[in-house]
Amino acid sequence: MTRLSPETRGRDSDIVQLAAFRVGSEEYVVDIMRVREILRPLPITRVRKGPKYVEGVISLRGQVIPIVDLRRRFDVTAEEHRLRKIIILMIDGRVLGLVVDGMTEVVRVPRGEIRAAPGLLGADRAPYFLGVVQYRGRTLILLNVKNIVGSDEAIGAPSAAELAEGLT
Repeated sequence: MTRLSPETRGRDSDIVQLAAFRVGSEEYVVDIMRVREILRPLPITRVRKGPKYVEGVISLRGQVIPIVDLRRRFDVTAEEHRLRKIIILMIDGRVLGLVVDGMTEVVRVPRGEIRAAPGLLGADRAPYFLGVVQYRGRTLILLNVKNIVGSDEAIGAPSAAELAEGLT
């Protein structure tokens, strides 16, 4: 059902750790085993040609890292946010950064609580969202970052309210 990294695979009772963050009014999670570090915004060098959601690149300890703005990727109004962060991730041996509106917390949940949501099963959304988890009264959407950054197609990000209705 869910496709997590090899480090977090196991039985349904295994505890999975997810890094939670906000983009616009929604809250998302990624497998914490993919997160290398979380940074305050750094100067970003724009790139002329490339997908509109690639904000540019940063230089981090001598390494050039592409930066993807999830607000642009999900077609959420991009506005400056004082809690804005860059999450540095390792995806299939590549390092990249995601611009998010703010980090919320590390979520620890049993693997069995990560469920497919009916609103994510449409052909246009299935490759980008792995599932949802209910956590402390919130609906968190688990992202498939590899597919999000590997496609140029428009992604209509679902709302937590839409997903919560499908889970009840």
